[in-house]
Amino acid sequence: MTDNGAEIKKTILKVAKTKAGLSSPDAWIPDPSELQWGIQSVSDSDAGRDLKGKMHVNLRTRKRKLELKWAGIDFAATKEVLEAVNPETFWVEYHDALQNKRVQKQFYVGDRTAMVNSYVQGYRRNDIAFNIIEV
Repeated sequence: MTDNGAEIKKTILKVAKTKAGLSSPDAWIPDPSELQWGIQSVSDSDAGRDLKGKMHVNLRTRKRKLELKWAGIDFAATKEVLEAVNPETFWVEYHDALQNKRVQKQFYVGDRTAMVNSYVQGYRRNDIAFNIIEV
């Protein structure tokens, strides 16, 4: 529930300290306003172009990156989301665009930002944003 009594939707992301913890109903976090899925290619340190201009990718692996934003959420929901991603690493269940199914992967969080907005319907609101990167 929000501070004005409205129900918070929790249908997109589960976050837990352990993979087993994802089975708990408490693993659901408030739905983000935006979720941008991405994949990062990780190459060897010697990857790059040679003197003839030929590209040497030397791909090692690919890692998922989710850019997440919440707009206009109350302080309790802000705290819930930020606490869920506070451990050094954590497990996330989400719908993976490449696999077209729900998957469970271990992530760490990048820099987090929170901006206090003006009053919305008489209540103070936050916008928060961060990205999470697959371990």
